[in-house]
Parts: sequence; C-alpha cells; structure tokens
Amino acid sequence: MKIGILGAGHGGLAMAADLVLAGQNVKLSAVSNHDKNIKILSALGNMHIEGVSSVGKAPFDIKTDFVCENIEQTINFADIIMVVVPAFAQNVYNDLIIKFGKSGQIVVFPCGGFSALNFYNELKFHGRENDFIVGETASLIYTTKITGPAEILIKSIKNRVQFSALPENRADYALSILNKIYPQFYKAENVWQTSFNNPSSILHTVTTLLNMSRIELFGSYKNSFFDITPAIARVMENLDNERLEIAKHFYKNPLSLNQIMCSLYNLNTENIYDAIKSIKAYTIQRSPENMEHRYVSEDIPYSLVPIASLGQKLNLKTTNIEAIINLACMCNDKDYWIEGRTADKLGFKGIKVMEKV
Repeated sequence: MKIGILGAGHGGLAMAADLVLAGQNVKLSAVSNHDKNIKILSALGNMHIEGVSSVGKAPFDIKTDFVCENIEQTINFADIIMVVVPAFAQNVYNDLIIKFGKSGQIVVFPCGGFSALNFYNELKFHGRENDFIVGETASLIYTTKITGPAEILIKSIKNRVQFSALPENRADYALSILNKIYPQFYKAENVWQTSFNNPSSILHTVTTLLNMSRIELFGSYKNSFFDITPAIARVMENLDNERLEIAKHFYKNPLSLNQIMCSLYNLNTENIYDAIKSIKAYTIQRSPENMEHRYVSEDIPYSLVPIASLGQKLNLKTTNIEAIINLACMCNDKDYWIEGRTADKLGFKGIKVMEKV
C-alpha cells in the first residue's frame, strides 16, 4: 500500500515516521512555503523518533529516503493521501489533489474541522466527486511535538479514533483499507459526527483563551494538562452542552467531551476536568507562543464557528460558544465569523440537505 503524506508539521512528521517504522511504503511532501522540515530531513538524511510508536517504545533512528520534494509525484504515487495540515492551510493541497490526483484514491483529513465535507464540495464543483473517497477522523491519532531538527516526540497514540467518509456508501470500504494501517479507526455515523467530535474545538480554544494573559506575558511556557482549572473546565462543559444539543440534529447519541476523551485515551472519568488531568501525554507541555497559534486561528474558525453557525440555522442556543468565538475575535482583532467555515459555506440549508449527504 502506498501512502502519501502531505504536510511536514508535527502531525505529518509523526505519521511519516511511525508508518515507516511499521514497514509502510511512504512518501512525505509539502508545498514550497511549508517545506522547511522537508529540506531539513533531506539534508540530514536521518530522523530521530522519541516516545512511543506502533512497533514499540522509541527511541528509533530512520533514514529519510521517504521524503519527496516533488509534491505532484507524491500525489501520483499514493493509494492513500493523508492531508496532515491545519484547516487554514488545506486549500493549496486540495487544489493540487484535484489537479493531479488519480481516480480511486482515498483522501483523508486526520483532524476534523469539517474538512471532508469542504473538500467533497470542492470536488463536486470540479466534477470529480466520483473519483475519490474523502475521509476524515475526529482527531489526529498522535499526540506529538517536533523537538528539534529532524526530531519528533510521539507522546501517545490514541486508543480509538472515529472515521467517516464521503460518499457514505464507500465508508466501509475505505475503513477496511485504512484499518490495515490504523486498526484504531472505527466507523462514525457520518462526516458531521467526526467534525463535531473533534475535541480540539473546546479543549484548545478555551484553555488558550482563558490563559491568554500568561501566554502574552511569557510566550510559550512549560505547563501541565493545558493549565486547566475547575473553573476553566466548567466553561468547557457549558460549551460542550451546547455542542451536544446541536449535534443531536445530525447523528444519534452524541458523546460528551468527557466521553470522547475517555474513548481516545482509554479512561474512565466522570467529568472533563478529571479526564484532562488523567492523560499522561499532557503531563509536560508547552503553551502556544501567542494568540495567533492554531489553537485559536484554526480551532475557532474551522471548528467552533461552523458548529455555532449550524446551531443558529436550527434556532438552537449557542450563547456560550458565541462568547468564546467573540472573545477570540476581539483578542486577535479578526472576524472569525467571516473567515470560518459557516453553515452556508458548507452547503447546509436544512435537515433535508443534511440527510442527502
């Protein structure tokens, strides 16, 4: 099986390293304005992996002959294309896949953000919706961090990760292929569920915004468990209650944020505060370096904005979610409501439209 990984940030490097260690046939590429790590890997010729991997406890060193500086070649090579970049960076990769991708490829967005639905809409616009299976997962399977040039720390590999795909009648086939790589993937009800279930939409946004003074005073500082406190957890739970009410209109039996974290990390806790404090991968962390970090610039416009926008379309309460979005808009002097993936941009016009997806 040939796997093309597009994006050479934290997630892309972790995925490439882990799959190479597992014996998979991998190519890793990035577009020219995102290729700093590609050039480093090519120049050094080796990559160092710390932490954990799918083949056992690290450290490992691997050759970087899987790096490919020609992204068109990587797209043509692949049976499976993993687009491992933040939602705000996906457009250029989407355009390249539409231009150079081959019929029959599985394209996966490994971190929600309504990315599968967004790309499927683009494919329909170009008349290519029948050429690909477009999937997404509710969360990146790795908790990971680049620690130096050609060095990656994989802090954990998640226990169970939801997967969905469009067209829906190809989801089982796509999952049967992907389970050969990631047996942790299991089928979600639809692409709405994987995007609603991305924990980053609440975990990243609330903890970052409510610690903004410390971030702006000290920059990226060392912390534990996202600096969560009982009060911050209560804010998260209030947002989550609204998310659950909206989610009920798109799929059955939506999971709370606490239940999602328990599934991802094999926990048994009763509330989100205890869940976050129980995750060993969160023991030692670094905060975002500023308020433009993707915890705000991605998770607000590409996760919380569409959730709130969908709720507004259904005349449901979104007061608490709106408060966090508006706080982010004020602190960064940006209108994430305009920038983000709204219900209208996703093509949502009502429940009947949703049922046809």
